[in-house]
Amino acid sequence: MEFLRKIVLIWQKVSPVQRALLVGVLVTAALVGALLIHWASAPDMRMLYQDLPPAEAAKITEKVSQKGIAYELRDGGTTVYVPKERVYQLRLDLAKDGLPAGEQNGYKLFDAEKIGVSPFVQNVNLKRALEDELAKSLQTIDGVAHARVHIVHPEQKLFASPEEQPTASVILRLKPGYRLAPTNIAAIVHFVSRSVKGLKSENVTVIDSEGRLLSGSSDPALATGAGTVHDYRERVEQNLARKAEDMLSTVLGPGRATVRVSAVVDMNSVNTITETYDPTAKVATKEEITSNSQTDAGGSGQKTPTGVTKRDETTVTEYQVGKTVRQQTVLPGAIKSLSVAAFVDLTADANAPAPGGSPALIMQVAEVEQIIRMALGLREDDSLKVVNARFHRAAEPGLEQEPADWSRYLALARHLSLGIMAVCALIVLRTFHRARPRAPAGELPPGAGPGGLLSAGESIAEPVLVRRQIAQALRQNPDQVRQMFLSWIQEKE
Repeated sequence: MEFLRKIVLIWQKVSPVQRALLVGVLVTAALVGALLIHWASAPDMRMLYQDLPPAEAAKITEKVSQKGIAYELRDGGTTVYVPKERVYQLRLDLAKDGLPAGEQNGYKLFDAEKIGVSPFVQNVNLKRALEDELAKSLQTIDGVAHARVHIVHPEQKLFASPEEQPTASVILRLKPGYRLAPTNIAAIVHFVSRSVKGLKSENVTVIDSEGRLLSGSSDPALATGAGTVHDYRERVEQNLARKAEDMLSTVLGPGRATVRVSAVVDMNSVNTITETYDPTAKVATKEEITSNSQTDAGGSGQKTPTGVTKRDETTVTEYQVGKTVRQQTVLPGAIKSLSVAAFVDLTADANAPAPGGSPALIMQVAEVEQIIRMALGLREDDSLKVVNARFHRAAEPGLEQEPADWSRYLALARHLSLGIMAVCALIVLRTFHRARPRAPAGELPPGAGPGGLLSAGESIAEPVLVRRQIAQALRQNPDQVRQMFLSWIQEKE
């Protein structure tokens, strides 16, 4: 009761503004204290499973609830969080119960197959199992978050048309920031076509979760894996960049060089035929010889003065000028020009600075430029830019990110917050305990000496109250005050 009476007296002495401030401080302290207590007592929640289907999440939370363990649902109910110390044990217990089972059962469909199933149901289950197995295999590709495969077999009939062939459709949901290259799409098409009997590559259609057609019958180049002009240029650029990065990584170390190449490729096919004529190189193509003869036999006819036979011969020869024919075919794919940009980290050791004050370098930037030019066969008109910069090296990610340092700091903060609250409570209690009720105006506190003054030797608890009492005593009885001071002086002497 004494404590409450002191509080009431203090409340009566303060002004309305001070009362409002005091109430606001008390309410704020109560709210902050409640939040700190709730935060300090809350367990450290860690992720148990993520990206769960609603059915799987319901089964997992039911099992966790049966064990009496608190859990949280995040990301729209697809992610389950449990206390940190129970994560691994819960994963083992749920795995023993076959959770999470996943949407794609695959060939597990035949584990619970009953006896006496009709051939039609067996064929349907076989197709479902094959689709699930293909989808699970596609999800192992880097960048593919989820995949679904649909296979359509033509109905087996006695007089079916031989043109009817199996077809397949693949739906891919990619991870954020990933994009499949044309070669990856061609690989998916070939993988699916080779996994289904009678399925051809041109009958496989690949689309993504946004509805974009990645490959289909309208794109035979991708269906056969031949690629496009863009694909060829991309492969050339990646090959050249990898060649330069491998050479630099041998000296600088892995992850300390990044090279990007932009190539201008000539994709025109040229067929040239050249004919060269040489007038000095004559070749006889045709020769004709005509022969005429006459003989004196005593008959009519022309007689020669000598009486012998006369013979005439004529030779006709045709010549053709020499000609050289040369045919040259230039295939597409020639590199016309290259532009190379590279970031390299040439710092040898950050703790061993050079005499000039800057970190020591393994080699100079000019040497790196010369190495890249020689490795890629750059011409003088090709552009090259090399920049030396310190690379950001993140910590190696493990199987699961465990913020060990932060968890320790958070635990320490929880304990400190509770300790600070306890200290604040003690200070408040101590303050109210030391408070003294003030006497109304015109009255002296109990134990005061004559004339309203404190007796000699009594401890002065509140200097302000003492000054008020002395001023009041001086106004009422100045002689008694003077005697009191004289007695105090005599006692001190």
